[in-house]
Amino acid sequence: MYNMCVQAGGIIAANIYRADDAPHYRRGNTVLLCVVGFNICAYAITKCYYVWRNQSREKQWRRMSEDERLDYLATTGDAGNKRLDFRFAS
Repeated sequence: MYNMCVQAGGIIAANIYRADDAPHYRRGNTVLLCVVGFNICAYAITKCYYVWRNQSREKQWRRMSEDERLDYLATTGDAGNKRLDFRFAS
């Protein structure tokens, strides 16, 4: 796995830092900054999604009475993160 990642990194680096862009590599660095900016946005959107998902499940869970909760826990077919009592770590 390590060797495959090193080889893939070498191929990517050869295409980002090209000889026609030397010596300052403005285009290559711009591409890398765009990738970093996209990743930061993706992380922020993902965090917001999981916070929203936890809040909506908590709201649904709190609307249930204690008997409804016990019935849900006993009879649900939901598994893993599909359950109403599951919360994503934040």
